[in-house]
Amino acid sequence: MVRFYMLTIFFALAAFVNAQTLDTAKVEMIAFIEEAPFFNGNLKEFIQGELVYPLSAKKDTIEGTVVISFKIDTLGLTVNHKVVKGIREDLNNEALRVAKLIKFDRPALQKGRPIEVEYTVPVVFDLRHLKKKSKCKR
Repeated sequence: MVRFYMLTIFFALAAFVNAQTLDTAKVEMIAFIEEAPFFNGNLKEFIQGELVYPLSAKKDTIEGTVVISFKIDTLGLTVNHKVVKGIREDLNNEALRVAKLIKFDRPALQKGRPIEVEYTVPVVFDLRHLKKKSKCKR
């Protein structure tokens, strides 16, 4: 009988403690953004214009697309960059370098207020395009 009361008290306290640890922070999920972030110019051209093909990748004739994800904060700055789909380290690092240069002139807006949003961009490494630019780095 004492065991029964001890178990009952234990479970009652465990439920009470668990109830106290629930996160009360309100998180609002937005499915539709009223105003998308604004980049002044052509983002694809900006990326290709800043891209420096790593010499080792050029030598190995490696081409492909690195997908970079980042957040656009409430000031239009890009933060928390990460490689979503990579090719190899030198190309991934160059794609990250270029993505960190991107600045949006206006952040996304919801109900007239700036909000942080997730953004994903492809960074294309194409040797045919490189011949026009001829930018390489070691």
